Amino acid sequence: MKKTFLNAALFLSMVTTVSTTAISCSNSDDDSSQTVSSLDPSNFKGNIAAGTVVTLDASKVYTITGRVLVENGATLIIPEGTRITVAEGANYLIVDKGGKIFMNGTAAKPIVFEGTAHKQGHWGGIVILGNAPTNRTAAGTSTSELGDLTYGGTNTSDNSGVMKYVVIKDSGFKYNPEKEFNGLSLFGVGSGTTVSYVAVIDGADDGIEFFGGNVNADHLLVLGVGDDSIDWTEGWQGSANYIYAARKKQYQTAAEPGNRGVEADTQDTNPNTTFGNGVSNPNITNATFLGNTSGSESQGMKVRAGSNGKFDNIVLANFATGLDFETDRTLSWFQGGSYIKNLNFVNVTTKSKAKNTAGTAVDISSIFSENANANGAGSGTALPDWAKSWSGVSSFDTTDAMN
Repeated sequence: MKKTFLNAALFLSMVTTVSTTAISCSNSDDDSSQTVSSLDPSNFKGNIAAGTVVTLDASKVYTITGRVLVENGATLIIPEGTRITVAEGANYLIVDKGGKIFMNGTAAKPIVFEGTAHKQGHWGGIVILGNAPTNRTAAGTSTSELGDLTYGGTNTSDNSGVMKYVVIKDSGFKYNPEKEFNGLSLFGVGSGTTVSYVAVIDGADDGIEFFGGNVNADHLLVLGVGDDSIDWTEGWQGSANYIYAARKKQYQTAAEPGNRGVEADTQDTNPNTTFGNGVSNPNITNATFLGNTSGSESQGMKVRAGSNGKFDNIVLANFATGLDFETDRTLSWFQGGSYIKNLNFVNVTTKSKAKNTAGTAVDISSIFSENANANGAGSGTALPDWAKSWSGVSSFDTTDAMN
């Protein structure tokens, strides 16, 4: 996980044009607003104002050319089958806490976000801010680096909308060596939000990252991202059920070949925090993670910085290390109960290793159970049926993840 990426775009202009619905247009130097109702799908950027509902037209192709912000009290509806291209740079879609987004794609007509050119890191990504707790402060809130937007709160069941059958390609724009976008970032998102059948393909940083909150997600497909496939921190206490995530062999010799299947933290600066939700402790079930041995972070699951968790029916394939755990709070949790069940290691060099906060090696071979019949996301190392067709991917297996 790189540093939180929400920095860059204060300079972006805020002129948005969308179909027949008033929106606010402003910039950081001028707080005045105006309304527009003309349609220019080729120049989609700006603020969707509080109190308005904007519905896109699935018969048109939209091009995001800046920041699209769904304000507190505003709603953006993206119908099934809508295709949205994004110009190169720090261009992205962000939903403020209190805003709503409804992306109701279907298996037959998914919603697709992709770069105007196909490459890792072409554009930013999708960011949703909610009212569920982060553990950064006692109040359960924190402030994003972009526009001083506050996320988090105390409403664990907060509802930011629906994200279903959505494909995100070419995300992860990097605007300095330590800051880049993820494909999908969920900041303090509550359990009332639906995240289901979401694919992140060929992104430059993490696939999907959870920053606190209590959102539950299911049927997640992550292929060919530059950093970690699934990442969490800041006290996420939701669940992820059915995950298929893999490196791609076409990036195996790249500077960022794709790192861990899972990177899990409670908090980077204070792994023992009790603020907000406190410890990260999600339920991860029915998941397949495919790697290769390139790079220094070829780990199926890196669990550290105080993170807890419960794992069941997990396939880890082609990584140098299967489980790599760190810090006392993490080790105490997993040594105290049966929280890792039915692991299937496939061509993994070192099944497990760990060290405590002092840096002393710890044997964790007794904290997990193995099951050679565990099928992970549904088909072992192969792409499961639920991930096919709508994602644009018809097949995938270990040979596609490594040379």
